[in-house]
Amino acid sequence: MQNQLALSGERIVEKIYPQLFHHVGMIRGEYLVREISQNILLKSCQQFVKDYLDTICHLYPDEEVWYRFSELTNAEANSLDGTKEYFDERHPLFGYRGTRRLLACPDEFQAESHVVTEVYQTNPNLSVIFPFVNDAGHVNDAGQLKQAIRVLRQHGFTGKVGTMIELPSAYFDLDRILETGISKIVVGMNDLTSFVFATVRNSQWHDMESPIMLEMLRQMQDKARTKKIDFAVAGYLNASFMQRMNQMDIKCIIHYSSIPEIFNLEIDHPYHLKRVKEESKKIQRSNL
Repeated sequence: MQNQLALSGERIVEKIYPQLFHHVGMIRGEYLVREISQNILLKSCQQFVKDYLDTICHLYPDEEVWYRFSELTNAEANSLDGTKEYFDERHPLFGYRGTRRLLACPDEFQAESHVVTEVYQTNPNLSVIFPFVNDAGHVNDAGQLKQAIRVLRQHGFTGKVGTMIELPSAYFDLDRILETGISKIVVGMNDLTSFVFATVRNSQWHDMESPIMLEMLRQMQDKARTKKIDFAVAGYLNASFMQRMNQMDIKCIIHYSSIPEIFNLEIDHPYHLKRVKEESKKIQRSNL
């Protein structure tokens, strides 16, 4: 089974191991803005993101390229040049992350929507994913995903839309989420496992292969398959988990930086993600 590739701003110049990866299943927007430490409100940041997406779409002209809207923690967003909306929240897992921030900061949402819409005009293989979604929304209640899709469409984006399932609330609202017109479901294994077991990554309770998590995945997979919606899992995965998922006929979105560990293959930019994280955290600490 071919899996999918996740990028975090790595400057690739050709398709990455096409025998292993069918297409680019995710570009994490937050790592593009964190790399240059600029908010998407700044024109220079918009151009930076636009150029990167254009490059990747051209490298994969006959395959889908999925861009995930920025999922910044408050500390990350507050440390960016050009940020105008500041939220005083300390816990990195909670609060105004992902789609919550997009809806709370309409200027940022508009700017990022403008970027993807402009790239889409010349790259119809570009699709987008909404992260950290609470719910779809009920008949008389415009929930987060419905609101986000409506705003995106109002800005002129007509391509495919997908959503992350990272919160238990989204898992419980999956039936309605599948009726919003989305084309892809991506389960964020790290966050979902953390919220299900009330724990942090790398703790003894953070078990992505527990019977509980596997049963949740089976249920979501079955529902997505019934609606003919693509289904995949993402996160910092290892080889055994990837094999387990593939045996269940579930595709994995593998981070570029994880290729050496999982496949024992070389990559041209092994330290890019680590460097961006370290530099970003230095800036965050200096702002405390």
